[in-house]
This record gives sequence, C-alpha cells and structure tokens, in this order.
Amino acid sequence: METMTRPRIAILMATYNGAQYVAEQIESILCQTLTDWTLYIHDDGSTDDTRVIITRYADAHDNIVVMSHEGGNGPIENFLGMLRTVEAEYYMFSDQDDVWEPHKVEREMAAMREAEAEDDSLPIIVHSDLSVVGSSLQPLHPSFLRYTRLRPDCIKTFSHAVEPFITGCTMLFNRAARDAVTYPATTAIMHDIWVALCTLSKGGRIILIDEPLVLYRQHGHNALGARDIHHVTLAYRIKRIRQIIDDKKKYYAMLRALGYGSWLKYIKNKIRMMYKVRRRRA
Repeated sequence: METMTRPRIAILMATYNGAQYVAEQIESILCQTLTDWTLYIHDDGSTDDTRVIITRYADAHDNIVVMSHEGGNGPIENFLGMLRTVEAEYYMFSDQDDVWEPHKVEREMAAMREAEAEDDSLPIIVHSDLSVVGSSLQPLHPSFLRYTRLRPDCIKTFSHAVEPFITGCTMLFNRAARDAVTYPATTAIMHDIWVALCTLSKGGRIILIDEPLVLYRQHGHNALGARDIHHVTLAYRIKRIRQIIDDKKKYYAMLRALGYGSWLKYIKNKIRMMYKVRRRRA
C-alpha cells in the first residue's frame, strides 16, 4: 500500500482491459478547469495494454498515481478498495471509457461548497446528468436521465431510495460521505449506489446538477449501460420478469443491510415513488 499525501480531491479510476478508451478519459481529466485533484488508478489485472498506458501517464504527471494495493476482482471491490485506501477531503469516481466535460470538477465543487455552507457536517453527494454517446462519441441522447426516465430529484431520504438513481462517474462526495460507507459491502450491487445509500442512511444529502457533465460512452462492453426506456416493450418486460424480480431482491438486500426495514415497507415506498414520478411527468 502506498504512502500518499492527502489531496483536496481524489479521483478514483478503476480499470480493466480499457486500453481502447482509457487515454481519452485521462486526457479529459487533465483538461479540467479546476486542477486541485489527484487521479488514483487501480487496475484489476488487465490483459491488454491498459497498465502500460496508465503507467505512462503516471510517469509523466505528478498528480496521477497508479495504485498497487490488494483488491479488485470486479468493479465494486476495485472502487471501494481505493475508497478505503485513499485519504482526501473530497472524492470522485471515474470510469475508464467516458469523457468528462472540462468544467465538471469545477461545477460540482461549486455545488458542494454551496451545500456545505448550509451544513458542513453532513455527508453530501453531488451528481449530474450525462450525455449518452456512442463508441466514437457520436451523440445518441442529450440526457441520460430523460433517456432512461430516471428521476433522482425525487430521492430526498433513505426511504425514498427504492431503486438505483445515481451514476458513479458523475459523483463528487465529501469526507463525511466517505466515512458513512459501511464495510464489508457484501450486499452491494454496485459501488456508486452503495455509497449513495450509505450516505442517505446517515441522514446525508444528495444534490442533482441537472446538466450533462459526462459523455457516457456506450460501446457494448460497459459494466452497466444506458437503456432507452421509451423502447422497452411490454413483451421485453414480461420476458425479463424473473430477472427484474431478482434485481429488486438484490436491491432490497442492500437497503435491509443498512437498516431499511421490511419487504412490505419497500413495496409501499416503491408504489409511492412510482406515483410521485408519474405526477411530476404529468
């Protein structure tokens, strides 16, 4: 485990066989208008040239560190392993295959400072919308949230958080949110929603910037991707009903591990949220 100075902002990038796109993502981070950050990269045993590329960047830039601590074995442990290891005031997650808008860090830090001015003791997460793009960054949809019909603006409390609502590569969170994360995260289905649920379970705040600050690249090999909800047919839903039920069970297991309560409570709050979202759309 490396001995590291404590930066103001730690950007945590998990990589695995990302040689095709990782340089473009690192370049977009290097082009940020706010530069008070250190990029930490942990590779999960890539068999392509990913490690060669990230090592080259680390050799050329003092604010890029390739980590060698134990961990990995999938994106959840890769990200959470870095989160446990790195000491900083603020944290961001970075995927290996997206592109950040140049003002992403600056824009999110401004929202964070505004929120902390009200109460700097709270765990706080700031996140944003994304632009959905193809493998060559060709535009597919200007808003991931509208493309998928997600409504994270409806998520205000732990009881409201009955479905995934946050994308890790858009997140900036403070030290209090990092310290709210519970380990071991054995029920976590993804690192980003686990951090968000832990934050809400401790009475924290989650703030949405309703503008796209990330080009969210869809290339067929994403760990998770964007699905156009407008073209999800009833037949498709029926065909996948078993998978949908399994996904709900896994999500509820996360909530329950953090003290959510009964399955009945989950169902009731899920129905309330569906009704609330439909009213907002009307």
